[in-house]
Amino acid sequence: MITLEMVANVVSMIGTCCGLFSRVPQVYKVYKSKSAGDLSSQTMAINITANSCFLFYTVVHEQYPIMLNCLSVITLESSLIYMKYKYGKVKKSSSQTNLIDTVPSDNDF
Repeated sequence: MITLEMVANVVSMIGTCCGLFSRVPQVYKVYKSKSAGDLSSQTMAINITANSCFLFYTVVHEQYPIMLNCLSVITLESSLIYMKYKYGKVKKSSSQTNLIDTVPSDNDF
């Protein structure tokens, strides 16, 4: 017989797996584009703090799957902060380039 606790465990594992991989697409996108200027450092710092606190709780209560999720989020958010400061400003795409800036002035000759 399936109990509510069994369903809760399965749902918890699904949520943990989603949490493990939730930031991977963002990290990949920033790494490939070398642009992280639009990311909020404050939001990432809050996520790291929240997951660090929750990590402490999971260590004390020996909740290993959720502990893995916390470590994953902390690692991915930290890598985003690192890349934000490494890559600096947002790169402009060709459609965002100001055409007036591309015309040579008389001083360029």
